[in-house]
Amino acid sequence: MENPPDPNADRRVLGIANQLSLFRLCVTPIFIVVFILGGTTGYAIALAIAILTEITDALDGYLARAKKETSDFGKLVDPMADTVAHFSVFLCFLWGGYAHLWVVALIFYRELLVAYIRIAAARSGFVLAARLSGKLKALTQGVAILATLVLILRTPQNDPLAVEVTKVTAQHLMVLVAAVTLWSGVDYVRTGFPLLRSLLRRKT
Repeated sequence: MENPPDPNADRRVLGIANQLSLFRLCVTPIFIVVFILGGTTGYAIALAIAILTEITDALDGYLARAKKETSDFGKLVDPMADTVAHFSVFLCFLWGGYAHLWVVALIFYRELLVAYIRIAAARSGFVLAARLSGKLKALTQGVAILATLVLILRTPQNDPLAVEVTKVTAQHLMVLVAAVTLWSGVDYVRTGFPLLRSLLRRKT
């Protein structure tokens, strides 16, 4: 016997929490454009977008719980919006010389691996909850992004030495991000490995 339709399903999907997640997805291309354009105005807008992104990231989960608007759609779109927003910023930093290629690659592979672990866990009937390492990873990335954008905005772009100092400083910040991201990835693999092994046993 099929379950009756949930009359509150549409309200949860269209709730403020999911709107904030979708907002992050929509402003990400704008961030890329203004960062590439550069200049004081471009970097100021990029910083403003990054601040809004971090604020909405902190708010959407809280609002979803407070308003009882949690939904399967929200569980999908929220982490996707976070990953797309942060990774887009790191790509911009790579393009501008503020991050090394290996750092951006490590972040990419960590996100891909964790996403696969979550899918495998779901297929095994388990829900892999957000871990402390993941939250610290997101916090570290957010702080490093804002700090780097502030440094870029305060750097005279017509001063090659100042620009180079900013790039080196940003690259050191990105190494810290890489270290925390790697630690988080190892933590998720360690936690999710039994689930993956269980899934493989079922297939065989």
